[in-house]
Amino acid sequence: MDLRSDRRRFLKLAGSGATLSLAGCTAPAPGEDLGNSNGGPESRATVTVALEIDQEKLASAREELVSQIQNGSLNQSEAQTQLFEIESELLTEAASTFEDRVQSSDALSIEKQATEIGVLLVAGTPAALIQSISRPEVRGLFSAETYEQALAQQSQSP
Repeated sequence: MDLRSDRRRFLKLAGSGATLSLAGCTAPAPGEDLGNSNGGPESRATVTVALEIDQEKLASAREELVSQIQNGSLNQSEAQTQLFEIESELLTEAASTFEDRVQSSDALSIEKQATEIGVLLVAGTPAALIQSISRPEVRGLFSAETYEQALAQQSQSP
């Protein structure tokens, strides 16, 4: 599994969805039932949370791998495998950090997880969801449909 490629494809897909959303392309059709969309404090929404890898730890790991390649203790293929493992560990760490924050809050809940590609399906009040974007382990919030699209995309990758 090419973790970096999967994350890039997910972010590209999510970015397209966000662009369409901003353009109003996902707005409900006139007369469509909006349900409880008053945005009050009791309403809940579901979104896809894209996780952010700790960039300092990743940079440090890359430097160490480059050093090991230069001194001959690792070849390029071994270093790439180790880098993917490190990225996976850092995604798991980010997911765990976010999960700990969610457990301490009644306003959010994790519905589904795909930490191997760095996405979570999260439900919560609009205010709590928006506040979660300020967390260092959160890269962005995307539509709930993006979660399933990312999973489908991952299953299609070689």
